[in-house]
Amino acid sequence: MTRGVVGVGNTIRRPIAGRGPLAHDLLHHLGRRGFNGAPRFLGIDDAGREILSFIPGVVPPELGYFTDTQLAAAARLLRQFHDATLDCPQRDGYDVLCHGDASPCNCVFVDDTPTAFIDFDAAHPGSRLEDLGYAAWLWIDMGNDELSPDLQGRRVADFFSSYGVDDADALSSIISAQVTLAERATLGGVRDWSLTCRAWVQRNRDELSSAIASGLNKT
Repeated sequence: MTRGVVGVGNTIRRPIAGRGPLAHDLLHHLGRRGFNGAPRFLGIDDAGREILSFIPGVVPPELGYFTDTQLAAAARLLRQFHDATLDCPQRDGYDVLCHGDASPCNCVFVDDTPTAFIDFDAAHPGSRLEDLGYAAWLWIDMGNDELSPDLQGRRVADFFSSYGVDDADALSSIISAQVTLAERATLGGVRDWSLTCRAWVQRNRDELSSAIASGLNKT
């Protein structure tokens, strides 16, 4: 959705967003930590654009159905990212630095495996559950009527377990992410979609909760 993104050689050039300085510091930190699941920040070009290393692979253009193996890989990648921020000064006393939009559409797949997150414009200090609930919602596509609440609940449990958190607040963190996105969305379509997803979760909350609890108890 970012306008003006171009490839130059083996780099990506992008306009600098409002949180650019924090994102740049974060990417520098991830590079120093040897975290390979994000691009490297290489500086600012003469046109005032940020220069990022190009990560070859495939980025899904939209949400969709991802296999259990892909969901587990995405959850583990998010955990590795969060863990790599624990000694980042920009964490500012919070649990971690959040990606802020760790969706499939901001993830590079290599050989069908989620391998690296891109687009750190929404990065900010926050909690693991904040980022994890948002990611689970989008990776699992919660609110999609084509997938049963029982299936989606079990996939939520697997996603959280793959991250390494057996947390009874899984569903609450997803609802919180839906409310937050609806409140901050600048596009009406995004706001409406967020509220529709939230209504679906609320409508199916009992079945989802039961499936999540059952899934977490098996791990």
